[in-house]
Amino acid sequence: MTKIGHNEPPKTLDDFLIKDQNEKSTGRIKLTNTIIKKYLIKKYDAANDKYLPQTANDSEKIGLKVRANIGGSKSFYYKHDPKGKTINGKRHNSVFYHLGNFPEMSVDSARSLVDDLKHAIKLGQDPRSVLEERRKAKTLSEVIDLWKEKDLYKSTRFAASTIKDTEQRLMNWIDLKAYKPSTNKIIAANYNDLKIGSKRMIEITKSDLIAWHAAITKAGSYQANRCMDDMSIIFNWALEEKIIKENICKFKKSELNEESDRLDDVDPYSLVEWRLIRKATMKIIKKEPRVFLAAMAILLYLYCGRRYKSEILNLKWNQVDWDANIIRLPKTKTGKSQFSINKMSRWVLRQLWKYNKENFKGKKAKTIKAAYLFPATRKSKKPYIQDIRKTWVKVCKLANVRIEELVLLRHTWACLALIASNGNIKLVKDEGGWKTYKMVERYAKYNERYLQKGSEVIGNYFARAKA
Repeated sequence: MTKIGHNEPPKTLDDFLIKDQNEKSTGRIKLTNTIIKKYLIKKYDAANDKYLPQTANDSEKIGLKVRANIGGSKSFYYKHDPKGKTINGKRHNSVFYHLGNFPEMSVDSARSLVDDLKHAIKLGQDPRSVLEERRKAKTLSEVIDLWKEKDLYKSTRFAASTIKDTEQRLMNWIDLKAYKPSTNKIIAANYNDLKIGSKRMIEITKSDLIAWHAAITKAGSYQANRCMDDMSIIFNWALEEKIIKENICKFKKSELNEESDRLDDVDPYSLVEWRLIRKATMKIIKKEPRVFLAAMAILLYLYCGRRYKSEILNLKWNQVDWDANIIRLPKTKTGKSQFSINKMSRWVLRQLWKYNKENFKGKKAKTIKAAYLFPATRKSKKPYIQDIRKTWVKVCKLANVRIEELVLLRHTWACLALIASNGNIKLVKDEGGWKTYKMVERYAKYNERYLQKGSEVIGNYFARAKA
């Protein structure tokens, strides 16, 4: 291959030809999708005033060829030279197998198919049966539909919220049908890397998945990693169902986007801030009856630290066991769970019970909203309130503390609970509803770092003190 760089960019396909030790052309090129797209074009024969096809031979898989046809299309072929000779002593004619068209088929997919053809020929099988099987192979979108039907919707390991989130991610990044303008903008700009749903699943390469992941990353690092988690589950299922022979969707943690712990970016609220928030919430309850339920939800969140969207706002009265001092959660992110009713949370529950009796008095016992601790105050899809962020902002402003995401209250509860329980990780894990000890240990590590900083501050103070 001729030495080329940014000062001497390649001009024609011949600039990519690999040369041997004697500087003679081997007639082969290390094909890439970019080379095929930009440099493989039909030739113009000026003498006869007509176009001629142009062919390039791959250096990686002997026999693999790609041709720019006169009509403008580009096709992959495999040239097989049968061994031995005919009865007349002549060599067998070469056999050409059409593999697929570019760019629907990538270079990596063509090379993979050549490997399958060579393996079939070696075993004495008809290569055309391999090609026919490949043409009948399901696309990724078709496999995903099967997976949804047979696994996602039927398996008990997927919670309703997980199913909903997974469907939305697949709709965005496989079907490419997003409802957010910002997401559609990213899809339009990275369409070629995102359109893997239309590809046959057995032809998808790891490079395709890397490019797909990189495109989604432009919408968010965390979202891209979650999409790759979905794809890993789907590929594992397809392997079990024998839809694919090999699972190429295997990525190390270092190959995905680095996900920083929220505690690395934002400190939890201190005990002083926690008390200011509690005091401000109580004031708002008295001043603004209209936001009573949202404020009560914030208080309960402060006292128990459970996930406010999926474990607090949707609580029902039949989940509250007054005698056992327990609130039971049949479905959570981590399965069945429960947490204790303490002195402070019991006060919140009593106020909510009083609100329930006053607002649903005289109505039918089966009123849907009456079954919830935080019934919706206006018409909505769900019978309970779903968003308390506006009230949260009011509380923070009144308390004169920094306004952070509501999820930080859960992290705050965990850090303070560990201090209050003298580092009892099991107690905090069970009460807070975490699945593993590892999730709680990060809060213990944060407390250690925080105490170390405090110790340094004290040390620096004494070091600067005058005698």
